[in-house]
Amino acid sequence: MTLNLNFFAKSDRGLIRGNNEDSGYAGSHLLILADGMGGHAAGEVASQLMVNHLEILDQDPGKEDMEALLAAAADDANDAISAHVTAHPETKGMGTTLTTMLFNGTTFGVCHVGDSRGYVLRDGKLEQITKDDTYVQSLVDTGELAAEDVSSHPQKSLILKAYTGRAVEPTLFTFEAKVGDRILLCSDGLSDPVTASTIETALSRGSIEQAGSTLVDLAIRSGGPDNVTVVIGEVTEEKPAAHEPFQVGALASSAEEPTHPDSSASRAAKLTRKPQVIPPAVMAQEDNAGKDPDEEEAEDEPSRRKVGWKVLIALISVLVLVIGAGLWAKNFLSNNYYAETNNAQEITIRKGADYSLFGSDLNSMHQYVCINDKKSLLFSARKCEGDFTPLKVSDLPESERGAVNHISPGALSKVQDQINNLGEKALKPCITTPTQKENKDTKEYKPGVTCREV
Repeated sequence: MTLNLNFFAKSDRGLIRGNNEDSGYAGSHLLILADGMGGHAAGEVASQLMVNHLEILDQDPGKEDMEALLAAAADDANDAISAHVTAHPETKGMGTTLTTMLFNGTTFGVCHVGDSRGYVLRDGKLEQITKDDTYVQSLVDTGELAAEDVSSHPQKSLILKAYTGRAVEPTLFTFEAKVGDRILLCSDGLSDPVTASTIETALSRGSIEQAGSTLVDLAIRSGGPDNVTVVIGEVTEEKPAAHEPFQVGALASSAEEPTHPDSSASRAAKLTRKPQVIPPAVMAQEDNAGKDPDEEEAEDEPSRRKVGWKVLIALISVLVLVIGAGLWAKNFLSNNYYAETNNAQEITIRKGADYSLFGSDLNSMHQYVCINDKKSLLFSARKCEGDFTPLKVSDLPESERGAVNHISPGALSKVQDQINNLGEKALKPCITTPTQKENKDTKEYKPGVTCREV
């Protein structure tokens, strides 16, 4: 029996973010969730490019290989991201996660990369069917971290896979649909602040439109620290009424952003804004009518003194704020470090912030990252020499290369620890001696794939 899909999507930029980098799509055969990243480097562009290349699949795929269709469309989008970065170097570092499902009437095909999530609510029980491509999840998989400690881990946001214009291998699989199934795709703006049990309860109540709105509201009421997007599909026997696909988030950036009058964060923000009251001109004239000119001059004198003091106090306050901001900025730039790759794809550590002011960079080279044959890392103020060579992105397994773009900035030790974790996963050195090369196994000797050149 061929089943049908009812669908809905909703997005909100949250209470903290200034823009929405999520892109969501819901149609009769296709559900897409792309969470852009990169901030000023245009994460919203990456998520839009991803959805724009995938939405052409929103039709009955019949007996076509759904995994192959999704993977090919995502690869095309990844190529478009690469081309955009080449044409606009200032967007280097942008990328997007992807969780998408294609429906043929009986089965869902799934393509997943990153930390956005896919859930299935079946018979009242919620199951997460995607696995986060994150550093902390890898620790859970190896038994080094308990699942309940993930949310408090300092590196919980470190993503190991994303579409950034570089080759990436997605997770692909299929599963059978069942009447009554509710599918939820969501960005981490929902899954981080809202517990799985709360998501289960909200998703099971009311229509999918009501459930979707409730889920977004729950994320906002939990602080709304990030963009939040939900894409929902419901498997039904009856064919739903015809409806245009939902396009939300960055795809609908021209739409008016919702307000949040009931959230505690919004109420707190309102307390800092005082209404300005301007008295009518007629009232001012009536108050001054019939007064003696000398009296007016006498009254004006203390008024002028009050204004003078107010101006002086205001100037002092501004000066204090400027000095304070300058000291804070100086302290921040002196203690903030971040990882960057140069034109040769060598990983380096820079000090300061990845910005420029009036044409001057607010950062400087701090350390080169070097590696030897034994995969020992050396952080050096000088260029790598001797047994050590620069650690390049291509020295890492393909599945780990995207993690370089998501190394969290901060204290020097924090950045070095993250790079050390990647260094431990570096490829082994390639065979280099002539005799070994003649006898090498071609399957084992693939520079940049199975080994690294030194």
